[in-house]
Parts: sequence; C-alpha cells; structure tokens
Amino acid sequence: MYGNLTQSGIFKLFHQIGHAIRRSSDLSLMLEKATEAIGWAFELDRCVVLLRDPLAQELGLAAEFYREPLERIGRRRYQLTISSEWYRLLLEGRPLPMKEIRLEGGEPSAIPELDQFIKDSRSESLVAFPLTSNGQLIGCLSMHHCWESRSFSDELLEVGEAIAEELCLGILQARSLRESELEGRIFRDAMLALMVLDQESLRINQANQSCRELIGYSRQELEGMSVAELFADSDSQRLQEFAASLCADIPSRTLSGLAARTASGEALILDACLSSFLSEDGPSLLLALLPQIGETALRGVDSTPSQRSAKVEELVTTMSKQLNWERLARHIISSLHSTLDRDAVLQTAADSLGRALLARRCLIVKTDGPASPMVTHEYVEPDISPLGLGRTGQFPLTAAACFKQKAMAISDLSGKMRPPELSARDVELLVENGVRSLAGAPIAHHGLNHGMIIVAQSDRPRAWSPQEMEMLEMISDQVAVALNHAQSFIQLKDQLFHMNLIGNLTQQLTNALDLATRSSKPEAQPESASPVGLVPPLSLRELEVLRLIASGLANREIAQRLFLTESTVELHASRIRKKLKLKSRTALVKYACDNNLV
Repeated sequence: MYGNLTQSGIFKLFHQIGHAIRRSSDLSLMLEKATEAIGWAFELDRCVVLLRDPLAQELGLAAEFYREPLERIGRRRYQLTISSEWYRLLLEGRPLPMKEIRLEGGEPSAIPELDQFIKDSRSESLVAFPLTSNGQLIGCLSMHHCWESRSFSDELLEVGEAIAEELCLGILQARSLRESELEGRIFRDAMLALMVLDQESLRINQANQSCRELIGYSRQELEGMSVAELFADSDSQRLQEFAASLCADIPSRTLSGLAARTASGEALILDACLSSFLSEDGPSLLLALLPQIGETALRGVDSTPSQRSAKVEELVTTMSKQLNWERLARHIISSLHSTLDRDAVLQTAADSLGRALLARRCLIVKTDGPASPMVTHEYVEPDISPLGLGRTGQFPLTAAACFKQKAMAISDLSGKMRPPELSARDVELLVENGVRSLAGAPIAHHGLNHGMIIVAQSDRPRAWSPQEMEMLEMISDQVAVALNHAQSFIQLKDQLFHMNLIGNLTQQLTNALDLATRSSKPEAQPESASPVGLVPPLSLRELEVLRLIASGLANREIAQRLFLTESTVELHASRIRKKLKLKSRTALVKYACDNNLV
C-alpha cells in the first residue's frame, strides 16, 4: 500500500498522467487533467501546480484540483526571488512536508510567501514536490489536506517524487511542442479564406477564421458540411471533377466564378484554388476562396483576374506543401508519444521517417554502448535487402561522427562536397553497400544523447530540402523526449517492484519470527503454579526478551537471536522494568524465575 493506493492503483495513476502528457500540447489542459487524477487517487482536498515565471520571479498558479465546499484559489501569484528561503528549499529537489517548513504548534514559518499560500489554500497539512530540470526550478506540485492534519508516509513521498518527475517531463514536452506547432498559426491566421476538405467525400473538415467571416457560417456549422450544400449544383460538380484531376504533375487547379451560398442566404461569387496534400487522416484537399470584387484581397497584387489567380495558386500550393509537412510531423510525434516502450519508440521513428522522407533506408545508430556506434533499428523499402552492416554490425565511426553534434546532410558521398572527416575507406564501404546520400541528426535533449537517426538514399545522390532537414531535426528531438519518458517509466516500475519486494520480505520475516516465538514457548503450567494476579502485563515480544535476559544472554546476543538492534533490545528491557516496577537487570532475572518464565 502507498498511502491510500495499491501498487495497481499507482500504475493506473501513472497511466492517466502519462496519457494526459503524451496526448496534449496544451499545457494548461494537461496540468488540469494531471492534478485531477492525483487529487482523486490520493483522496486529497486540494492539489495545485505552481509554475515559476523567471522574468517576474514569481510562482503562478497554473492548475488546481479541489473538493467542495472548498473554493478555487484562482490565478494567484507568489513572489519567489532567488534569495528567498522558499526558493532555496525547493531548489534542493526534495519533498517539503509542512511540518518541515513551519514551526511546531502552527507558528508562522518566517516565509511570508509560503504562509500566504497556506492561508489561501486553507491547508491543515501539505507537501510540496519541486519540479526541477537540469538544476533549474520550473515550479512545484503541492498536495493538501484542508479539514484535518495528516502525515505523509515515506511511500507516498517516494511516489510523489516520481509523479513530479513525470509532470516535469510533460511540462518541458508541452512547451517544446507548442514552440514547434506552426500549422495552427499558419492556417488560422492566414488572410486567405481556407478550407480543408476530405478528398473522397468533399466534406469540410476544417475552416479558418477568414473563411468563416467570408461566408458567415460558424465553426460548428461548417464542420462536416458537403461542398454540395455550400455551392451551386454545377459548381459543386466542377469542384468534384477538378479534385479528381489533381495529381503529382498538376498539384493545384484554379476555378473562377463559383457561386456560394452564405449563411444569410445571399449568393457570393468566388474564385477558388484547389490543391491536394497528405494529412495524418489520409489524402486531403486545401480550398482557397477569393471574392470576385473590384478591390484586391491580397496585398501588393493587382486586381486583374490573371494576376490574382496566379498569386492565389502560388500561395495555396506553397501552403499545401507546408501543411503536408507539418501534419506528417504531428502524426509522427503523436505516434512516438503513444508508447512507453523504448524499442517501439525507436522502430516507430525509423519507419515513420523513412516513409515520410521517401528514403530507401532509415537507421537508428546507438552511440552509448560498449560496441559503438551500432545500428539497432532499421527501416528499408520492401524491394531492397537490409543494410549489409546489419542490425548488430558496426557503423563507420567517421560517418556516425558527422551527425553526433548537429543535423546535417551529405548530398553525394562520392562527390567533392562530402565532409573532410569522412574517410575514403568509410565512403567506399558505404557506397559498396548501396548508400549514395545521407542525412542525419542527433537524438539529444537537454544534454542527454541517445544516438542518432540517419536517413540514406541508395540509388542516387539527393539534395535534401530545408523542410526535410527541419522535420528530421524535430523528430529526432521528440524521439529523445519519448526515450526520456520510457526511461522514467522503467525506473518507476523498478522502484515500485523493489518497494513491493521489500514489503513482502518484511512481512514474511515478521510471520517467521512470530511462528518461531510460538513454537519456543514453554508448555503451559498448571494454573496452581502461577498464582492469579502474577501473570506479567507484557507483550509477546517483551516476554521473549525477558526470558532471554533471565537465561543470562547479553543485549548483543539477544539482538542477534531476535534479528533486532541492540538499542531496540535495550528499549524493550527498559519498558519491561517500567511495567514491572523493577529497577535492575538482576531483579528482572529473579522475577522471571519466581514466575516460572524460564
């Protein structure tokens, strides 16, 4: 048991927290779900996450769980300068039960910010778990009991520390994802009216703000609507025909004079550009709408139809390519964070990147083992055999070293532009194994390097585009984050296993000692041999210690026989003398003999 939880309950709690962390890039939503799961699991009255604002030197309340009739603390902030005592205590990285940071008897702690937080949360007892990364304080997680003062067991503190580590990883991951999420900003804030259509049904999956303002429908009304409901019958047929004609050679088509029905029932004449792209849900279409009016809708573009159509087609083609890359990246990142198995993360990365970059091979090279570097996971196209180096073979050291520090590309291994550190022998070995071009990036996050991802082209030289290198670098970083999650999960499982094993062994030992005590107990004497009122008021353990004292054994010998410490034996002897109102060890021996205890 860990507080109010069993071991299975702890695993369930970590599954809930991990699910919230891996599935959401919304930091506030992730923390709300995590605090709610922790609050219910530990039967807390309140659970709070405070995040540090390094610029304002404050702790701000970021998420909160509470039970009625308590009230929400709200978005309070508490000053936390580097010189404050509270900052120093949190930076030590250990749990802070309230009894350690407040004086006995509920006296103020001489830390005004902490006292204000305790007052605001109406807590009788609390424990704060620091959230730290690389020696930097991110914030803290606090668990509260508000109606009665309760102590926090060592087991709960250990589990709480593991939860804080998981939350810290989730916060760093959410911040990283939020920085890399460009699709939402590009699509949402574009001046063009844009729709994402399902290629098969031509139903609207998504529309940006400019599109909703143009035709007057809300988000809920547009999602799931067919273009047949939005456009006239003949124009809907034109859109279907144009969608069917899109291919690699003709990625976009421009249409003129489409008649759309606005939410108010008015007819709106539009020009449109239709382009295809590959999303995580399959092939999709991007439809850009532009009203046919005398005024230009694009800055710096003349209002002539030909110029405007050309500009719209160029913008839509560029945007569809960008959406394609970003949605592929989001899909791969979601797959990476859907598992806590290390091998599954690495194989998913190799397979996903190999397919996304249309590469012949994608390799995961390990650099932290005894045989280093080594290819541990590989993706190859179905029509070629696995790399001759093999999963357990050595990868050329100089080739691996090219990608150890940063992402880079080698367009042609046999050309003059290859890196100088790549030896001619290694180039010859790679070319013999069908590798003509390489691109790679380190799998590293916050200074911890797990290896590298290397993408290979075998049939021809290849010029790697900036979008491809950006995706490779982004996915490599997310693989490192996912591996950190997997490692934390393994450590947690080991920790809980060892705690459970120690508990089981302790219980077995206690049972064995009790059994041995009962088996060594002397046969019952006739009732007449022990006068009524002389039965000693001692526990079984104390009787056992008294018998051994009366047998002439020293404290050390008694401790060895009963698997106790000498101080524990002396404590038992002191309690026996106090209960029997005797003053010496000799008196204890005489008492045991007089009462037939030996």
